[in-house]
Amino acid sequence: MNLRFIHPDSEERLGFDLSEEVPEPNEDGGCGSSILQFSTSDSFHSVEQQRQHLPVFTKRSQFLYLLENSRVLVVTGETGSGKSTQLPQYIYEAGWLDSKSSNFNPFGVTMAVTQPRRVAALSLATRVAEEKNWRIGKQVGYIIRFEECWTPNSTVISYLTEGMMIQELLRDPLLTRFRVIMLDEVHERSLQTDILLGLIKKVLRKRPIDLRVIISSATLEAEKSVSPYLCF
Repeated sequence: MNLRFIHPDSEERLGFDLSEEVPEPNEDGGCGSSILQFSTSDSFHSVEQQRQHLPVFTKRSQFLYLLENSRVLVVTGETGSGKSTQLPQYIYEAGWLDSKSSNFNPFGVTMAVTQPRRVAALSLATRVAEEKNWRIGKQVGYIIRFEECWTPNSTVISYLTEGMMIQELLRDPLLTRFRVIMLDEVHERSLQTDILLGLIKKVLRKRPIDLRVIISSATLEAEKSVSPYLCF
């Protein structure tokens, strides 16, 4: 199983095995983008066991390392691998969404996770609330058409439809309340997906240091699909 760094300013693709030493991130001031891959596993019983047995759990450390050293991270994994529910929790548990970190960050410290369908946004927010023993609408919430369930200064993870994320961009072009943005299920590629990719690319140019973007897909074709958006 391999992890690969993708350097948008070069056509070269660097690969390395997980057993090898992780290479240092580029220090040329460019935006590093990275690819992370994993496969599916067996089912389990308790919530905590379920989390630990999900395929994405084995990549937790690598994911957080790449997030620290790359502005854009592309994650590919089969449906059921835990991308949509676990990655936001790992980010929260690692302190990325800690309000205390706002001392050096003029922007917000919440995370947005976009979904192509409203049912997915609602069900994923509910699932994360159950796993973390949180109240839906408190620490984790959702934003769908005609319905919002989140609390200012309390909600750290928001699941929202792509259409509502576009509305958020129209209200706040710099997305100032978000520190991490995850575009999920990009393999479904709708018009709204492409609009979001283009607009968020512009946001990254305005926020070159603090903002992190995760592009998540269930297919291994994600790199080709989003390659025009990887260089910022």
